[in-house]
Amino acid sequence: MKLIKLITIILLIISINSCASFSHTNKRLKQPTTSTKATLHISEDRGEKQKALFILSLSGGGMRSAYFSASIMLALETVFKDEGINLLKEVDIISSVSGGSLPAAYYVISKDPDDDSGRVVSNRNWEHDIVTDLMSRNYRGKWLGNWFWPTNIAKYWFTAFDRSDIMAQTFADNMFDRKVFGQDLRFKDINPERPYLVLNATNGTTGSFSSLFRFTKENFEQTINSDINKYKISRAVMATASFPAAFNYMTLKNYHSNNYVHVFDGGNSDNLGLKSVEEIIDINKNKYKKIIVLLVDAYTKSKGVSPKDYDGRKMLDYAVDLNFIDSSDSLLSNNRDQIIKHLITELGGLGSQHEFVFHHIQFNDISDSDLNKRLNAIKTDFRIRNDASGTGAIEEAVAKLIVKDNACLNKIKEILLEPTTNYKDTYCTWP
Repeated sequence: MKLIKLITIILLIISINSCASFSHTNKRLKQPTTSTKATLHISEDRGEKQKALFILSLSGGGMRSAYFSASIMLALETVFKDEGINLLKEVDIISSVSGGSLPAAYYVISKDPDDDSGRVVSNRNWEHDIVTDLMSRNYRGKWLGNWFWPTNIAKYWFTAFDRSDIMAQTFADNMFDRKVFGQDLRFKDINPERPYLVLNATNGTTGSFSSLFRFTKENFEQTINSDINKYKISRAVMATASFPAAFNYMTLKNYHSNNYVHVFDGGNSDNLGLKSVEEIIDINKNKYKKIIVLLVDAYTKSKGVSPKDYDGRKMLDYAVDLNFIDSSDSLLSNNRDQIIKHLITELGGLGSQHEFVFHHIQFNDISDSDLNKRLNAIKTDFRIRNDASGTGAIEEAVAKLIVKDNACLNKIKEILLEPTTNYKDTYCTWP
């Protein structure tokens, strides 16, 4: 009876407001943002090795991508440790999509364990055990559990509050709020010592449908007259990962037109984050003679339907045919190949005055057939198994890929260390 009374009170409060309540949370821009880490324009080099533009791009792929990207990032810190080089600290900017946005955003709001300055608002540490725990939690289960909070039940059925909002709050409660105090973090709370951050989504609004939507100062000010620094990081991360059918659009108010912008999973426009990488290079290339792109790609081979099956349906297909996922995978696969080729062309056209390396890290670099099979069997989901078929497989892969013998990583190290290397490697892989 107490629960019923509580829900009744909540419903009465909500009924006072219009159904548009909770439709958006972005704030109108009152004055131009002078300082932010959410921008394509790099004004300060990061790390000890200056004048080399180091871009890290993290692909989509649910928790598979989140765990793979985070594990690569942790390994980059230590692979050349005996030489006194921390490759992750040399990264100037991160471009991410969907699952890759979780470790990207967590890294930029976190601090190193030995940072006692008190300047980092989140008070959250970037260290191996914490990061791997956060990137392996069952967020699908936590999301489902959060549906049943009385306030969420009321808001879901009587306002614009939707499934994506619930998952955004789930992410905030686990990694994107102030530890102890619990206030949700905003872009203004990014650690100033961390890289710049570009979170990529897809625009689903009439007139701009399928175009890229970036959570950056430029896009917020020019497109929707809004303040990026006041926007919650958890909502931006969720916007990049709002996979159609499972999640709703993330909605923002367009203060130029007094209308709305609806965005969803960035993978539908670019599941690798490389379109933003191209833009970053174009904007900043005159400041740098050395350019490094490291792409962490959690792509898995689409399986399709077995030729031995006389009926392509599985259990869920009797309610809704899931072949739309295969259709989407097919389109994303073709789009992915074209985007990689386009970046290769972009780098190749920089001219003789630039040195560059584009290192592509992917599951296909693993020659061990059993491990490769296990990696490609990891589903795109907000849940990953904590065993040899999930996180264990990814850890095995990272242990094989991020090693001192990796020729591509050595090229990156040399470009950072040496005055001149003359590297012009537009596509480097290390099996």
